[in-house]
Amino acid sequence: MSAFNRLLVADFKQFFRDRTAVFFTFAFPILFMVIFGFVFSGGDNVSYDIGLVNNDESQVGVAISQAVNQVTIFKVTEGELNDSLDMLRDGRFRAVVVIPADIQSKISQGEPADIAVYYDPSQTTSSQVILSVLRELINETNRQLTQAPVLLQLAGQSIQTRELSNIDYLVPGILAMSVLFLGLFGAVPLVQWREKQVLKRFGATPIHRSTIVSSQVAYRLALAVVQALIIILVAYFIFHVQVVGSWLVMLGLVVLGTLTFVSIGYVAVSRARTVEGAMPIIQLIQFPMLFLSGIFFPVDFIPGFMRPIVTAVPLTYLGDALRQTMVNATPLHSLAIDMAVLAGWLVVCMALAIRFFRWE
Repeated sequence: MSAFNRLLVADFKQFFRDRTAVFFTFAFPILFMVIFGFVFSGGDNVSYDIGLVNNDESQVGVAISQAVNQVTIFKVTEGELNDSLDMLRDGRFRAVVVIPADIQSKISQGEPADIAVYYDPSQTTSSQVILSVLRELINETNRQLTQAPVLLQLAGQSIQTRELSNIDYLVPGILAMSVLFLGLFGAVPLVQWREKQVLKRFGATPIHRSTIVSSQVAYRLALAVVQALIIILVAYFIFHVQVVGSWLVMLGLVVLGTLTFVSIGYVAVSRARTVEGAMPIIQLIQFPMLFLSGIFFPVDFIPGFMRPIVTAVPLTYLGDALRQTMVNATPLHSLAIDMAVLAGWLVVCMALAIRFFRWE
């Protein structure tokens, strides 16, 4: 058996003996996906508890009350104003709708009537949804009261060939995160060997340094492919997520991404003397990429002054490429640009690692 094969087998044996490493390589991404998958897959059944105070039992007041009760995402509880506001402050209601006592008379006289909506602005997401639904409900009620025909209306048309859920967009992000972790932390064993002078002892053997590095890289690539397949299979069987693009291209992106982040990891720890010194450097690189690459939320949410960072980090391009390939999502960049940027990072960082990596 060649030295490369012996090193590769030794890497795998060491990996499977380390239960923590096995957990964070395979179980952690699956657990992460399952938790978020169940959270996001329940989006179609979302509902909000709201209070309704009807101070006008006229025909108009009753019609508005019935319209609010018919909104499927609302669980409506009718009551008095003070009691309803207390429940809003306690967090049991997300909003309270108040129909004024004089709404019938004002509408009869052609005057505008205000329907008050009390809400908690700290509940950003729920308040935005509730207010949007209520505005549309009031607009529809206005059209019915004025008996004016609706000449123009929006008809939403998806550009996707099939309906996609939130988990469909989340899985490529989880896969990109897993590649990031696997790649960056792939350099830690070499730091550990350096600290324990294992690399120095290797230097006294006929084994070439390139053989040591290539066995480590091949071991990481094998783990990355297995990890990707497990993530996709779990996503398919539990959440029915399908790869709409080419499996070959997707696996190629996993390999390219792993090589890129392994090379970045080697550069990051090239001068670190100990594992304790290497870990903060890796984490300093890892966290900005996780939150400024758009793998978990749209880059439109990121402030404009931080966009140059989004454009610079390689995880942005890996996540974009995986989304295009897996769910045919609208691209940030073309697939060719994504792959070119990742390849550029790979070449530059590998050259820097060869130049500056300390073996002893």
